[in-house]
Amino acid sequence: MSRRWREMFTSNVTVAAPWDRWDSVALALAVFTTLWVFTLKLKTFYNLGYSGDLFVSVQAARSWLEGRGLLQDNCFGNVLAIHGYFLLLPLGLIAKPFGAPGLLFVLAASAGAAFFWATRILRLFAVDGRVAIIAAGVLLVSPLSVAFYQEAGHGFHVETLVPAVCLILFYFLLRQRMMASIVTALAIFSVKEDAPIAAAMVAIVAGVETWISSPGKSARHRFNWAAAITLLLSISAIPLLLVISWSQSPTMYARHSLDRLGIVAPGTLSSPGALLVFVTSHIAHWLGSSVVRQWLWVMIVGTFGTILLRPYYLVVGVPATVVAWLVNRNDLMWAPRFFSTEALLWCITLVGFASVVRTVSHSGKWMQNAVLTTAIAIAALSTCAQVPLVPWFARGAYLLRSASLYSPSERREADGLFARYRQEGKPEEPVIASSMLFRYAHDRNLFWLNRLHGRPAPIWILGDSADPYAPFRISTDKIDAKSGIRLEDYVLVERRGRFALLRKTE
Repeated sequence: MSRRWREMFTSNVTVAAPWDRWDSVALALAVFTTLWVFTLKLKTFYNLGYSGDLFVSVQAARSWLEGRGLLQDNCFGNVLAIHGYFLLLPLGLIAKPFGAPGLLFVLAASAGAAFFWATRILRLFAVDGRVAIIAAGVLLVSPLSVAFYQEAGHGFHVETLVPAVCLILFYFLLRQRMMASIVTALAIFSVKEDAPIAAAMVAIVAGVETWISSPGKSARHRFNWAAAITLLLSISAIPLLLVISWSQSPTMYARHSLDRLGIVAPGTLSSPGALLVFVTSHIAHWLGSSVVRQWLWVMIVGTFGTILLRPYYLVVGVPATVVAWLVNRNDLMWAPRFFSTEALLWCITLVGFASVVRTVSHSGKWMQNAVLTTAIAIAALSTCAQVPLVPWFARGAYLLRSASLYSPSERREADGLFARYRQEGKPEEPVIASSMLFRYAHDRNLFWLNRLHGRPAPIWILGDSADPYAPFRISTDKIDAKSGIRLEDYVLVERRGRFALLRKTE
């Protein structure tokens, strides 16, 4: 009996898991997941539910294909001065012909990929195909995962792609595929300067699970060299990416990431090295912060309690909180802060679930029923505990309900009015819009109302007099004075309800 319970805290990693019909079922369900998520994202997009970073990402991804340089947009300018979003460059090949919907499809595909690779990882842990599909599905439809992929308000961040790629990395590391692991790790590094933290955590988990899965073998056969190399590359990538971003000249709207931290005044940290010194000298403050306390609770309920089978991974995962602590905006659950934690949650949950399944399979009927009942109870309690951690409107995603602030009649008014802009305006003509109306100019020369200094005067104005973000409210006779726009220089083309379309006079 004691040996069986010890199996709860160990792994059984197989080098390969042959493809069978359950993998085909998992692939089909992954395609279904992609279509489901894409339907939700596209519905929210056309229902005017997105603003902000989705449209910044579209412009930054397309800029090198439009002769505007690498990672340039009309909001911040040189995005590379803020973050190393290099993965956006290949995504430009999708964003150029398809605009924002193209990026939304990539995000949806990553959700489907996360499900498929989670299933394949469980197969490496010798979990039955049917059980693996159910477990991966439960993880995907948990409130934390749904809220993460829903990305309410913004719709897309390139960081949202990281958990799926981390699962691919985890799979290759468990199989000890060196080159595949390195290539996948490089893809993760290209997302952002703190993305190597996610890759490093996955590498540690893979290395530990490989080690404890074969206690009878020699150290040489238990050591996972692919995981070790990936860990070293991850540690080396962080300062390199920070230096690349720091080498860029900041602009009025694109300050260096170190000058955007909330925990210190802008200009306090003079270099990436100064950031490292600051973090190491304030470790006690970091570990005692509310960010880490919230994160610990998220790790417990987000892994459905399986973190208790591998509690040492809490130490491994703490670096996932450093950015949220530095930014100091109480936004740990926001996708660009949460992506590393989300990746770790998936890996730990898969490992823990595989241990439980293996233990149950070696137990008697009574013990199997007891463990199954306990597991269902813990999963139910964890799900209930996750609900308060996510926005209330995340529940609507299960029913394909978009998180739009507009009524159907208001959306019809906006569609009818701004169809004129789509017909009469030229793609290269500068245009500004209220924050929730960016969709009508997602593939055009869109500028931001609060970032027009040194930018060309807009030819078109797409206004909403009741925009949820007050500085972006535009009516026929009122606009934010800080924008520098003079409404007397514009003529009203048409107005419908709260919406107005204006064009600059000749």
